[in-house]
Amino acid sequence: MGLEGMTDHPAAFLNRLGELEISYLRETDPVRQSGFGGGHERWRTERALVLDAVSGDGDFLDVGCANGYLLECLVQWGQARDVRLTPYGVDYGAQLIALAKQRLPQYAAHFWVANAWEWTPPRRFRYVYSLHDCVPAALLPEYIRRLLTQYVEQGGTLIIGAYGSGSRQEAARDIAQDLAAAGFRLAGSSSRGALPVARVAWLQAGHTGVSL
Repeated sequence: MGLEGMTDHPAAFLNRLGELEISYLRETDPVRQSGFGGGHERWRTERALVLDAVSGDGDFLDVGCANGYLLECLVQWGQARDVRLTPYGVDYGAQLIALAKQRLPQYAAHFWVANAWEWTPPRRFRYVYSLHDCVPAALLPEYIRRLLTQYVEQGGTLIIGAYGSGSRQEAARDIAQDLAAAGFRLAGSSSRGALPVARVAWLQAGHTGVSL
């Protein structure tokens, strides 16, 4: 199904993505340019939990990678855990992808400009990471099935993230509960902060408990 099949005002949703790109590009600090305003220390605390789902070396695709800074950090943080990750990214914003290529020039060929809902990647990856709000909420289960069947290699790991706001005292969406309610068999989950303000949950391709 393409964008024309979206049921939750796709034009407005895509416009919001465009507005996010513009707001990110106003910033020069790489953390703020990634859409995070909590500073570098909290950035590491709340984003490094993605590595809780990583069990070994492999190619890592960030869906909605923005300026590529999260990928750069995950590669560095992974090395500290003796894990070697090869970064790949896709984003709807062409100017953000241009920044990602500048940030990681040795991996420039690993980045694509595309809408994840309709994009078919040229290959599959051991690890795929996406925020839950890359698509309208009603389409999340279908989006996850698409990622599992077209993005993640057999036996690989799909990681779904959710973030709240410490300054607004908003907890992150309980993505593990949402996935379980949609019929997916979780491989694991993790969180950070007292609220918690950051959560991830992950699935293994071929071991989801639902028909793909």
